Amino acid sequence: MAALPLPAKAILLDSPAVSMTGVLQALAERLSESTGIAQQKIYDALMTREMQGSTALGFGVAVPHTRLPDLASAAVAALRTRTAVGFAAPDAEGVHIFVAVLVPAGEAMEHLELLSHIAARLAQENVRQQLAQVEDVDAFRALLVA
Repeated sequence: MAALPLPAKAILLDSPAVSMTGVLQALAERLSESTGIAQQKIYDALMTREMQGSTALGFGVAVPHTRLPDLASAAVAALRTRTAVGFAAPDAEGVHIFVAVLVPAGEAMEHLELLSHIAARLAQENVRQQLAQVEDVDAFRALLVA
């Protein structure tokens, strides 16, 4: 797999978002900036996917993801909220670390590879703890990209 397409500018630490809607809007804004696709279109696609079933993994993390037909290449954005957000997690805990993934519609394998990489990183308790505590986007990015 190629490097995780997560530029530092696509990371927002300590977002004031307090709802699923707010989180997805903030992620869509970051993804729009890096892809050139309209924020509303990205938000709608992420929300549609979320309505099919929560992308929360438990342990305070979620990986909203979707495929878009007019996307040129995969894009990732990340967000950490100040307070936990209800996201229908399997462990019923609030979520405060979100990593959103967009892939072109025809790239099923890349989609699975990106999700697998992110899930493997977020499955590690020490990584989740560090993501919750780091103070700058470069450190946050380094933890996810590793």
